[in-house]
Amino acid sequence: MHTRSEWSDSILMARFVLGWAGSAGFDPDRLARAAGVPSWTEGGESKRISRRYFTRLWELLEQESGDPEIALRVATDTAIGHLGLLEYLFLSAPTLGAAIDTCIRHFGSLTTSYALRIAHRTDAEVTYELLCAPDDSRGRELLMHAAFALLTTRARAATRARVDPVRLTFRQPTIGAVDAFIELFGTSAIEFGAVADTLTLRAADLELPVTTADPTLSAVLHGYAATMPAPPEFTVTLIDRLAAALDVALAEGPVTLDAVARRLLTSPRSLQRRLAESGTSWRRELDRARRRRLENVADLPRARQAELLGYSDPASLRRSVQRWRDRP
Repeated sequence: MHTRSEWSDSILMARFVLGWAGSAGFDPDRLARAAGVPSWTEGGESKRISRRYFTRLWELLEQESGDPEIALRVATDTAIGHLGLLEYLFLSAPTLGAAIDTCIRHFGSLTTSYALRIAHRTDAEVTYELLCAPDDSRGRELLMHAAFALLTTRARAATRARVDPVRLTFRQPTIGAVDAFIELFGTSAIEFGAVADTLTLRAADLELPVTTADPTLSAVLHGYAATMPAPPEFTVTLIDRLAAALDVALAEGPVTLDAVARRLLTSPRSLQRRLAESGTSWRRELDRARRRRLENVADLPRARQAELLGYSDPASLRRSVQRWRDRP
């Protein structure tokens, strides 16, 4: 499992966005400086940057353009080849299914912040899920738009066939107009406010041959890919997402079940039920979050600690601390 300090992206991911920004008339150097990646033109795909820079770039580009569908446009307007090794592995595979399987195996060549996996498979369909390290930012939402748009448009280009997803789901809250999504993906079966970010393809489409298949090149590329970072192995569970949401909620003020459930795009009852299924509870996870936070404010007066941990008074905090000692 990758730790927070290991979450990083290839510079190619930032270059992908900034290159498009420059071609569209925006100032890529200014965007890069604002996001914290002024040296974006330097280094090959092995150069790694913190994952927060890439999502921040998406946010800045959306602000600059005033276009909430900007990620769809970037993904469809960018020529093949900008994402380096992973893209060429995709294009040299024999079939669409093999191409996506290759991406799953070698995702680490591009990022250790995200992972593509098969979430569900039937004889008729295969559902792919895009996982990411805990992140509820707008940049993550835009990244999911771009990732699924890239997968769809590259699938069509590689097979020279109209590959339309069966359905898509996004974790982000419901949005207003979805016309651009329907037009690009060729389906109205698009759900927002879902529990996962997924794209489902027909099994028959996965058998389509890739027109640029090259067994010799593929073998060479797979050999090189083996020298790149390992693909992400993390699984972002409900407990992971809840921990991140609780950390943010505690930093912002009083914590309530309703508010945290909304942040996780679910209902309080569903959250409690899923926590029970995972062998834990709302109170236990809130206690864990408070204990983590207490370690960071241990030198402060008890009254201030109680305030920062969301307690009504120091006495409530003392009772909790005693309970934690009795039941570590």
